Amino acid sequence: MLRVHTALAGWWADRGHRSTPFFWGLMLAILSTLVFCLARAPGLLILGRALQGLAASVIYTAGLALVADAVGAEEIGAWMGFVFSGNTFGLLVSPFLAGVIYDHAGYYAVFGIIFGVFGLDLLLRAFMIEKRQAIKYLPAEQQNDTRTFDESQATEEGENNTTSESNDDAEETDHGKQHKRQNEDQHGEETEHTPLLRVLTNPMADESWLYNHFPKQTVLFRSPRLVAAIYGCLTHTMLLASIDSILPLFVKRTFEWTASGAGTIFLTITCPSLFGTVFGALADRYGSRLVSLVGLGLTTLNLGLMGLVKNNEILDKVLLCVFLVIAGVGLNLILAPLAADVFATVEALAISYPKTFGKTGAYAQAYALMTGALGLGTALGPILAGAMYENTNWPITVGFLAILCALPSVGVFFFTGGGYMGKRKE
Repeated sequence: MLRVHTALAGWWADRGHRSTPFFWGLMLAILSTLVFCLARAPGLLILGRALQGLAASVIYTAGLALVADAVGAEEIGAWMGFVFSGNTFGLLVSPFLAGVIYDHAGYYAVFGIIFGVFGLDLLLRAFMIEKRQAIKYLPAEQQNDTRTFDESQATEEGENNTTSESNDDAEETDHGKQHKRQNEDQHGEETEHTPLLRVLTNPMADESWLYNHFPKQTVLFRSPRLVAAIYGCLTHTMLLASIDSILPLFVKRTFEWTASGAGTIFLTITCPSLFGTVFGALADRYGSRLVSLVGLGLTTLNLGLMGLVKNNEILDKVLLCVFLVIAGVGLNLILAPLAADVFATVEALAISYPKTFGKTGAYAQAYALMTGALGLGTALGPILAGAMYENTNWPITVGFLAILCALPSVGVFFFTGGGYMGKRKE
Protein backbone atom coordinates (compact mmCIF):
# COMPACT_ATOMS: atom_id res chain seq x y z
CA MET A 1 0.00 0.00 0.00
CA LEU A 2 2.84 2.40 0.78
CA ARG A 3 4.25 1.99 -2.73
CA VAL A 4 0.81 2.85 -4.16
CA HIS A 5 0.49 5.86 -1.87
CA THR A 6 3.92 7.23 -2.77
CA ALA A 7 3.31 6.76 -6.49
CA LEU A 8 0.06 8.72 -6.27
CA ALA A 9 1.71 11.37 -4.11
CA GLY A 10 4.50 11.79 -6.67
CA TRP A 11 2.02 12.11 -9.52
CA TRP A 12 0.03 14.67 -7.51
CA ALA A 13 3.06 16.75 -6.57
CA ASP A 14 4.39 16.83 -10.15
CA ARG A 15 1.09 17.99 -11.63
CA GLY A 16 0.61 21.21 -9.66
CA HIS A 17 1.90 23.20 -6.72
CA ARG A 18 3.88 20.95 -4.40
CA SER A 19 2.74 22.91 -1.35
CA THR A 20 -0.80 21.59 -1.78
CA PRO A 21 -0.04 17.90 -1.12
CA PHE A 22 2.54 19.00 1.44
CA PHE A 23 -0.15 20.85 3.42
CA TRP A 24 -2.84 18.17 3.12
CA GLY A 25 -0.31 15.54 4.09
CA LEU A 26 0.15 17.37 7.37
CA MET A 27 -3.62 17.54 7.89
CA LEU A 28 -3.84 13.81 7.34
CA ALA A 29 -0.97 13.26 9.78
CA ILE A 30 -2.81 15.25 12.45
CA LEU A 31 -6.00 13.28 11.84
CA SER A 32 -4.21 9.93 11.94
CA THR A 33 -2.41 10.82 15.18
CA LEU A 34 -5.69 11.88 16.76
CA VAL A 35 -7.27 8.56 15.75
CA PHE A 36 -4.29 6.67 17.13
CA CYS A 37 -4.42 8.67 20.38
CA LEU A 38 -8.11 8.03 21.03
CA ALA A 39 -8.27 4.48 19.68
CA ARG A 40 -9.00 1.68 22.12
CA ALA A 41 -10.00 -1.07 19.67
CA PRO A 42 -7.46 -2.93 17.51
CA GLY A 43 -9.27 -1.92 14.35
CA LEU A 44 -8.92 1.79 15.10
CA LEU A 45 -5.25 1.35 15.97
CA ILE A 46 -4.66 -0.28 12.61
CA LEU A 47 -6.62 2.50 10.88
CA GLY A 48 -4.55 5.15 12.66
CA ARG A 49 -1.28 3.55 11.63
CA ALA A 50 -2.47 3.14 8.05
CA LEU A 51 -3.40 6.81 7.87
CA GLN A 52 -0.03 7.74 9.35
CA GLY A 53 1.70 5.77 6.61
CA LEU A 54 -0.37 7.49 3.94
CA ALA A 55 0.39 10.91 5.41
CA ALA A 56 4.10 10.13 5.62
CA SER A 57 4.23 9.10 1.97
CA VAL A 58 2.67 12.41 0.87
CA ILE A 59 4.79 14.57 3.18
CA TYR A 60 8.09 12.92 2.30
CA THR A 61 7.47 12.92 -1.44
CA ALA A 62 6.26 16.52 -1.69
CA GLY A 63 8.79 17.74 0.86
CA LEU A 64 11.81 16.27 -0.92
CA ALA A 65 10.55 17.62 -4.23
CA LEU A 66 10.27 21.09 -2.65
CA VAL A 67 13.87 20.85 -1.48
CA ALA A 68 14.96 19.78 -4.95
CA ASP A 69 13.14 22.79 -6.43
CA ALA A 70 14.55 25.28 -3.96
CA VAL A 71 18.26 24.39 -4.09
CA GLY A 72 20.60 23.96 -6.99
CA ALA A 73 22.64 20.95 -8.00
CA GLU A 74 25.71 22.43 -6.32
CA GLU A 75 24.09 22.32 -2.85
CA ILE A 76 21.61 19.46 -3.08
CA GLY A 77 23.82 17.08 -1.11
CA ALA A 78 24.18 19.42 1.85
CA TRP A 79 20.47 20.10 2.05
CA MET A 80 19.56 16.43 1.70
CA GLY A 81 21.97 15.78 4.54
CA PHE A 82 20.16 18.38 6.61
CA VAL A 83 16.76 16.83 5.85
CA PHE A 84 17.75 13.25 6.54
CA SER A 85 19.79 14.10 9.61
CA GLY A 86 16.53 15.25 11.16
CA ASN A 87 14.84 12.07 9.98
CA THR A 88 17.52 9.83 11.49
CA PHE A 89 17.68 11.84 14.69
CA GLY A 90 13.92 11.69 15.17
CA LEU A 91 13.71 7.98 14.36
CA LEU A 92 16.27 7.02 16.97
CA VAL A 93 15.57 9.58 19.71
CA SER A 94 11.77 9.70 19.68
CA PRO A 95 11.24 6.24 21.27
CA PHE A 96 13.56 7.19 24.11
CA LEU A 97 11.91 10.59 24.68
CA ALA A 98 8.43 9.12 24.43
CA GLY A 99 9.34 6.50 27.03
CA VAL A 100 10.66 9.11 29.46
CA ILE A 101 7.62 11.38 29.00
CA TYR A 102 5.25 8.43 29.38
CA ASP A 103 6.91 7.31 32.61
CA HIS A 104 6.80 10.77 34.20
CA ALA A 105 3.68 12.42 32.71
CA GLY A 106 1.45 9.72 31.30
CA TYR A 107 -0.07 8.61 28.00
CA TYR A 108 -1.71 11.85 26.84
CA ALA A 109 1.39 13.93 27.58
CA VAL A 110 3.22 12.10 24.81
CA PHE A 111 0.55 13.02 22.29
CA GLY A 112 0.46 16.56 23.66
CA ILE A 113 4.09 17.00 22.62
CA ILE A 114 3.30 15.55 19.20
CA PHE A 115 0.39 17.93 18.60
CA GLY A 116 2.59 20.82 19.73
CA VAL A 117 5.09 19.90 17.01
CA PHE A 118 2.23 19.69 14.53
CA GLY A 119 1.16 23.21 15.48
CA LEU A 120 4.63 24.60 14.84
CA ASP A 121 4.82 22.71 11.57
CA LEU A 122 1.45 24.08 10.48
CA LEU A 123 2.57 27.63 11.25
CA LEU A 124 5.73 27.23 9.19
CA ARG A 125 3.85 25.77 6.24
CA ALA A 126 1.37 28.64 6.29
CA PHE A 127 4.22 31.06 5.54
CA MET A 128 6.03 28.83 3.05
CA ILE A 129 6.28 30.06 -0.55
CA GLU A 130 7.32 27.74 -3.35
CA LYS A 131 10.22 28.84 -5.48
CA ARG A 132 8.14 28.60 -8.63
CA GLN A 133 5.72 31.09 -7.04
CA ALA A 134 8.37 33.32 -5.48
CA ILE A 135 10.10 34.05 -8.78
CA LYS A 136 6.95 35.77 -10.02
CA TYR A 137 7.65 38.63 -7.60
CA LEU A 138 11.25 39.13 -8.69
CA PRO A 139 12.33 41.70 -11.27
CA ALA A 140 11.98 40.40 -14.81
CA GLU A 141 15.75 40.32 -15.38
CA GLN A 142 16.25 38.04 -12.37
CA GLN A 143 13.50 35.54 -13.10
CA ASN A 144 15.41 33.61 -15.73
CA ASP A 145 18.33 33.12 -13.33
CA THR A 146 16.10 31.59 -10.68
CA ARG A 147 14.05 29.18 -12.75
CA THR A 148 13.34 25.99 -10.86
CA PHE A 149 13.94 23.69 -13.77
CA ASP A 150 16.94 24.92 -15.68
CA GLU A 151 16.91 22.07 -18.14
CA SER A 152 13.18 22.55 -18.74
CA GLN A 153 13.90 26.14 -19.61
CA ALA A 154 16.36 25.03 -22.25
CA THR A 155 13.82 22.57 -23.60
CA GLU A 156 11.12 25.23 -23.71
CA GLU A 157 13.38 27.58 -25.64
CA GLY A 158 14.13 24.83 -28.12
CA GLU A 159 10.44 24.19 -28.61
CA ASN A 160 9.74 27.90 -29.13
CA ASN A 161 12.37 28.06 -31.84
CA THR A 162 10.82 25.19 -33.72
CA THR A 163 7.28 26.60 -33.70
CA SER A 164 8.18 28.99 -36.50
CA GLU A 165 8.97 26.03 -38.73
CA SER A 166 6.53 23.66 -40.31
CA ASN A 167 5.65 20.36 -38.64
CA ASP A 168 7.26 18.41 -41.45
CA ASP A 169 10.56 20.24 -41.02
CA ALA A 170 10.46 19.69 -37.27
CA GLU A 171 9.84 15.98 -37.68
CA GLU A 172 12.64 15.74 -40.21
CA THR A 173 15.01 17.56 -37.87
CA ASP A 174 14.11 15.29 -34.95
CA HIS A 175 14.53 12.22 -37.15
CA GLY A 176 17.90 13.44 -38.34
CA LYS A 177 19.12 14.08 -34.82
CA GLN A 178 17.88 10.72 -33.70
CA HIS A 179 19.57 8.98 -36.63
CA LYS A 180 22.82 10.82 -35.93
CA ARG A 181 22.79 9.88 -32.24
CA GLN A 182 21.96 6.26 -33.11
CA ASN A 183 24.98 6.09 -35.43
CA GLU A 184 27.19 7.60 -32.73
CA ASP A 185 26.02 4.95 -30.25
CA GLN A 186 26.66 2.16 -32.73
CA HIS A 187 30.23 3.29 -33.37
CA GLY A 188 30.94 4.04 -29.71
CA GLU A 189 31.78 7.67 -30.44
CA GLU A 190 31.16 10.34 -27.81
CA THR A 191 30.40 13.90 -28.84
CA GLU A 192 28.76 16.89 -27.20
CA HIS A 193 25.43 15.47 -28.40
CA THR A 194 25.94 12.08 -26.76
CA PRO A 195 23.25 11.61 -24.03
CA LEU A 196 24.35 11.17 -20.45
CA LEU A 197 22.27 8.02 -20.12
CA ARG A 198 22.57 6.50 -23.57
CA VAL A 199 21.06 3.18 -22.51
CA LEU A 200 17.80 5.02 -21.92
CA THR A 201 17.71 6.77 -25.29
CA ASN A 202 17.21 3.62 -27.33
CA PRO A 203 14.40 4.59 -29.72
CA MET A 204 13.10 1.02 -29.78
CA ALA A 205 12.44 1.20 -26.05
CA ASP A 206 10.15 4.18 -26.56
CA GLU A 207 7.73 2.06 -28.57
CA SER A 208 6.77 -0.19 -25.65
CA TRP A 209 3.28 -0.23 -24.18
CA LEU A 210 4.58 0.86 -20.79
CA TYR A 211 6.33 3.90 -22.23
CA ASN A 212 3.26 4.97 -24.19
CA HIS A 213 1.00 4.77 -21.12
CA PHE A 214 3.43 5.60 -18.28
CA PRO A 215 6.30 7.50 -19.93
CA LYS A 216 7.89 9.15 -16.91
CA GLN A 217 7.65 6.08 -14.70
CA THR A 218 9.07 3.84 -17.43
CA VAL A 219 12.08 6.07 -17.98
CA LEU A 220 12.74 6.27 -14.25
CA PHE A 221 12.56 2.51 -13.75
CA ARG A 222 14.90 1.89 -16.68
CA SER A 223 17.64 4.01 -15.15
CA PRO A 224 20.23 1.77 -13.45
CA ARG A 225 21.63 4.84 -11.72
CA LEU A 226 18.27 5.59 -10.11
CA VAL A 227 17.72 1.94 -9.17
CA ALA A 228 21.16 1.80 -7.53
CA ALA A 229 20.39 4.92 -5.48
CA ILE A 230 16.98 3.68 -4.37
CA TYR A 231 18.37 0.25 -3.46
CA GLY A 232 21.04 1.94 -1.36
CA CYS A 233 18.38 4.02 0.41
CA LEU A 234 16.33 0.86 1.04
CA THR A 235 19.32 -0.88 2.58
CA HIS A 236 20.16 2.14 4.73
CA THR A 237 16.69 2.25 6.24
CA MET A 238 16.60 -1.53 6.74
CA LEU A 239 19.86 -1.34 8.69
CA LEU A 240 18.69 1.59 10.78
CA ALA A 241 15.38 -0.08 11.62
CA SER A 242 17.14 -3.37 12.34
CA ILE A 243 19.52 -1.78 14.82
CA ASP A 244 16.61 0.06 16.37
CA SER A 245 14.82 -3.24 17.01
CA ILE A 246 17.59 -5.60 18.18
CA LEU A 247 20.03 -3.30 19.99
CA PRO A 248 17.79 -2.80 23.08
CA LEU A 249 17.31 -6.56 23.35
CA PHE A 250 21.02 -7.21 23.10
CA VAL A 251 22.14 -4.71 25.75
CA LYS A 252 19.35 -5.85 28.07
CA ARG A 253 20.29 -9.53 27.78
CA THR A 254 24.06 -9.12 27.63
CA PHE A 255 24.72 -6.09 29.86
CA GLU A 256 21.54 -6.39 31.96
CA TRP A 257 20.71 -2.75 31.29
CA THR A 258 17.35 -1.21 32.10
CA ALA A 259 15.12 0.61 29.62
CA SER A 260 16.91 3.89 30.36
CA GLY A 261 20.29 2.36 29.61
CA ALA A 262 18.98 0.78 26.44
CA GLY A 263 17.65 4.16 25.33
CA THR A 264 20.89 5.94 26.16
CA ILE A 265 22.95 3.62 23.93
CA PHE A 266 21.14 5.06 20.93
CA LEU A 267 22.89 8.38 21.48
CA THR A 268 26.06 6.78 20.11
CA ILE A 269 24.51 6.15 16.71
CA THR A 270 22.31 9.25 16.77
CA CYS A 271 24.91 11.95 17.47
CA PRO A 272 26.62 11.64 14.04
CA SER A 273 23.30 12.57 12.41
CA LEU A 274 23.75 16.08 13.79
CA PHE A 275 26.47 16.52 11.16
CA GLY A 276 24.25 15.41 8.28
CA THR A 277 24.68 18.73 6.48
CA VAL A 278 28.45 18.32 6.57
CA PHE A 279 28.22 14.77 5.22
CA GLY A 280 25.92 15.96 2.44
CA ALA A 281 28.32 18.78 1.57
CA LEU A 282 31.06 16.18 1.14
CA ALA A 283 28.93 14.61 -1.59
CA ASP A 284 28.67 18.00 -3.31
CA ARG A 285 32.43 18.37 -3.12
CA TYR A 286 33.71 14.86 -3.89
CA GLY A 287 30.74 13.20 -5.58
CA SER A 288 27.98 10.99 -4.23
CA ARG A 289 29.60 7.77 -5.43
CA LEU A 290 32.78 8.16 -3.40
CA VAL A 291 31.05 9.40 -0.25
CA SER A 292 28.32 6.74 -0.27
CA LEU A 293 30.89 3.98 -0.90
CA VAL A 294 32.87 5.17 2.11
CA GLY A 295 29.67 5.14 4.15
CA LEU A 296 28.79 1.61 3.04
CA GLY A 297 32.31 0.44 3.80
CA LEU A 298 32.40 1.96 7.29
CA THR A 299 28.98 0.58 8.17
CA THR A 300 29.74 -2.90 6.83
CA LEU A 301 33.03 -3.11 8.72
CA ASN A 302 31.66 -1.95 12.04
CA LEU A 303 28.54 -4.08 11.85
CA GLY A 304 30.79 -7.10 11.43
CA LEU A 305 33.02 -6.00 14.31
CA MET A 306 30.00 -5.74 16.61
CA GLY A 307 29.94 -9.52 16.61
CA LEU A 308 33.03 -9.39 18.83
CA VAL A 309 30.95 -7.91 21.66
CA LYS A 310 29.73 -10.90 23.67
CA ASN A 311 30.38 -10.44 27.39
CA ASN A 312 29.23 -8.16 30.18
CA GLU A 313 32.57 -6.42 30.56
CA ILE A 314 33.72 -2.82 30.42
CA LEU A 315 35.85 -3.41 27.34
CA ASP A 316 32.91 -4.90 25.44
CA LYS A 317 30.69 -1.97 26.37
CA VAL A 318 33.30 0.53 25.21
CA LEU A 319 33.87 -1.36 21.96
CA LEU A 320 30.14 -1.49 21.26
CA CYS A 321 29.85 2.27 21.72
CA VAL A 322 32.83 2.90 19.42
CA PHE A 323 31.46 0.59 16.74
CA LEU A 324 28.04 2.25 16.96
CA VAL A 325 29.49 5.74 16.60
CA ILE A 326 31.48 4.78 13.50
CA ALA A 327 28.50 2.91 12.08
CA GLY A 328 26.39 6.02 12.71
CA VAL A 329 28.88 8.08 10.70
CA GLY A 330 28.76 5.50 7.92
CA LEU A 331 24.96 5.45 7.82
CA ASN A 332 24.85 9.21 7.50
CA LEU A 333 27.33 9.04 4.63
CA ILE A 334 24.96 6.77 2.70
CA LEU A 335 21.52 8.33 2.58
CA ALA A 336 22.13 12.02 1.81
CA PRO A 337 24.53 11.44 -1.12
CA LEU A 338 22.22 8.86 -2.69
CA ALA A 339 19.20 11.13 -2.25
CA ALA A 340 21.18 13.88 -3.95
CA ASP A 341 22.05 11.50 -6.76
CA VAL A 342 18.35 10.92 -7.35
CA PHE A 343 18.13 14.64 -8.09
CA ALA A 344 21.11 14.47 -10.45
CA THR A 345 19.66 11.44 -12.22
CA VAL A 346 16.34 13.16 -12.89
CA GLU A 347 18.20 16.18 -14.25
CA ALA A 348 20.17 13.95 -16.63
CA LEU A 349 17.04 12.10 -17.71
CA ALA A 350 15.26 15.40 -18.37
CA ILE A 351 18.00 16.28 -20.86
CA SER A 352 17.71 12.92 -22.61
CA TYR A 353 13.89 12.95 -22.58
CA PRO A 354 12.84 16.62 -22.76
CA LYS A 355 9.41 15.90 -24.22
CA THR A 356 8.67 13.12 -21.75
CA PHE A 357 9.48 15.11 -18.63
CA GLY A 358 8.21 18.46 -19.89
CA LYS A 359 8.28 21.64 -17.80
CA THR A 360 7.39 20.04 -14.48
CA GLY A 361 10.07 17.34 -14.50
CA ALA A 362 9.71 14.22 -12.38
CA TYR A 363 11.42 15.06 -9.11
CA ALA A 364 8.38 14.22 -7.02
CA GLN A 365 7.83 10.87 -8.74
CA ALA A 366 11.49 9.93 -8.34
CA TYR A 367 11.42 10.84 -4.66
CA ALA A 368 8.14 8.95 -4.36
CA LEU A 369 10.03 5.81 -5.36
CA MET A 370 12.67 6.60 -2.78
CA THR A 371 10.07 7.25 -0.09
CA GLY A 372 8.45 3.91 -0.86
CA ALA A 373 11.84 2.25 -0.46
CA LEU A 374 12.35 3.97 2.90
CA GLY A 375 8.96 2.79 4.11
CA LEU A 376 9.62 -0.75 2.90
CA GLY A 377 12.99 -0.80 4.67
CA THR A 378 11.41 0.40 7.90
CA ALA A 379 8.97 -2.51 7.75
CA LEU A 380 11.35 -5.25 6.62
CA GLY A 381 14.33 -4.39 8.82
CA PRO A 382 12.84 -5.23 12.24
CA ILE A 383 11.14 -8.36 10.88
CA LEU A 384 14.30 -9.85 9.38
CA ALA A 385 16.71 -8.78 12.12
CA GLY A 386 14.32 -9.67 14.94
CA ALA A 387 13.60 -13.13 13.55
CA MET A 388 17.27 -13.84 12.97
CA TYR A 389 18.33 -12.63 16.42
CA GLU A 390 15.69 -14.71 18.17
CA ASN A 391 16.61 -17.85 16.24
CA THR A 392 20.41 -17.48 16.11
CA ASN A 393 22.67 -15.15 18.10
CA TRP A 394 24.16 -11.67 18.07
CA PRO A 395 27.33 -12.36 15.97
CA ILE A 396 25.34 -14.11 13.23
CA THR A 397 22.72 -11.36 13.17
CA VAL A 398 25.14 -8.45 12.84
CA GLY A 399 27.15 -10.48 10.33
CA PHE A 400 24.02 -10.84 8.24
CA LEU A 401 23.44 -7.09 8.48
CA ALA A 402 27.03 -6.48 7.37
CA ILE A 403 26.49 -8.60 4.25
CA LEU A 404 23.22 -6.81 3.61
CA CYS A 405 25.04 -3.48 3.83
CA ALA A 406 27.77 -4.55 1.40
CA LEU A 407 25.40 -5.55 -1.41
CA PRO A 408 24.45 -2.04 -2.65
CA SER A 409 28.14 -1.19 -3.08
CA VAL A 410 28.19 -2.96 -6.44
CA GLY A 411 25.43 -0.85 -7.94
CA VAL A 412 26.74 2.33 -6.37
CA PHE A 413 30.24 1.70 -7.73
CA PHE A 414 29.10 1.12 -11.31
CA PHE A 415 26.15 3.47 -11.68
CA THR A 416 26.09 6.25 -9.09
CA GLY A 417 27.28 9.60 -10.43
CA GLY A 418 30.62 11.07 -9.48
CA GLY A 419 29.44 14.64 -8.99
CA TYR A 420 27.07 17.35 -10.15
CA MET A 421 29.38 19.77 -11.89
CA GLY A 422 29.82 17.79 -15.09
CA LYS A 423 33.24 16.50 -14.08
CA ARG A 424 32.34 12.91 -14.82
CA LYS A 425 30.99 11.53 -18.06
CA GLU A 426 28.32 8.90 -17.74
